[in-house]
Amino acid sequence: MYNLRISAFALFFLSQVVGTTEAQADNCANIDEVGTPSWEKHDVDVTLKVDDDDFYTLRVDFKHDDDLPIPTDFATQCGNGEIASDGLKYTSGRWSYENVSERITKVTGVKHISIDFNPCGHPPADVFAATHYDVHFYRISPEYRTCMQCITFPGAPLCNFLPDGQAGSESGQAFFEGNLVEDSTQPKNMPLGYQLLPQNGVNVMGLHAWNPDVTPASPEDWTEPVWIMGNYDSDLIFYEPMIPYVFMSGSSDNEFQATKTYEGQTYNELPYKTIFKYDGTTGVMSVILKGKRKIDCEDTEDVFDIELPDPKSKDCNWLASKGRKKRRQLCKQTVFTLEGDSKLHKCCKATCGQVGKGKCAFLKDL
Repeated sequence: MYNLRISAFALFFLSQVVGTTEAQADNCANIDEVGTPSWEKHDVDVTLKVDDDDFYTLRVDFKHDDDLPIPTDFATQCGNGEIASDGLKYTSGRWSYENVSERITKVTGVKHISIDFNPCGHPPADVFAATHYDVHFYRISPEYRTCMQCITFPGAPLCNFLPDGQAGSESGQAFFEGNLVEDSTQPKNMPLGYQLLPQNGVNVMGLHAWNPDVTPASPEDWTEPVWIMGNYDSDLIFYEPMIPYVFMSGSSDNEFQATKTYEGQTYNELPYKTIFKYDGTTGVMSVILKGKRKIDCEDTEDVFDIELPDPKSKDCNWLASKGRKKRRQLCKQTVFTLEGDSKLHKCCKATCGQVGKGKCAFLKDL
């Protein structure tokens, strides 16, 4: 069961973090709502390496901008929503994003990266209300995010998760539609124990998910990065390391590593290892993701000829109409396309993958 409890303080806190304008569901927002379209102030460097075995290393280096405010009196500056030196409330998020190269998207599935600074943290206030950075790796475009709108609680951009809270809003309902492992509440493409927490849906971001059993005991105890994942419209739309400022400040080096496995995995390119390094001499924070190169698992729309035993023109919809045993047999056959001879599993990648054939065999039984 989802935990639907949320405190009045959390509602107030969210209204301070993102703004006080109540979003209207099913109306796309202005692109400015997803942040500043520039990484310049963080001196960002993004690199991608792919080895001969198709394993990638995606590295994001960035620095804290010294012009950004750090609360010195957390209770007063954050609790009262005071104005900082940059003209914004301490409780406001400072979001900066840029699209990545086409090559990075093809290899990792990531389309843009947002480096988001939260001087006062954000809810849950008993866990993440500490100064930190969120580094969002979005698998969708900034323009798509503008249309991710829900009906919110009055005065806060938190999606109304109460019964019928999204009545009449398709875009709002999509926040709470998850792709779950059969007969469970476990989301696909997320680590074991992750939960789609309905009280954590935020406009232009999505519904945030994590394992509540392994979060820090309190903001004061939060010293290492935490891995968050995002859901919208039954799909994984982002993954996000949240990095406490205490990890990436000061003169001492810091490093933290973790391995990842995902339940009901349908995206083979998700990172299997994360490495976080902070250089106390240069002030550079490095987020390093290691994974397997993305495999294209889309069926072709082209027609092919196949011997049955006489040559006949067919397509992947025809193959999908067959039973699983027949599909397994057909996927091994050679077909004839405009580009030459090919195995059927190379044309109908998803349909054959679902029966354990071809490079997309990881789709079997998912």
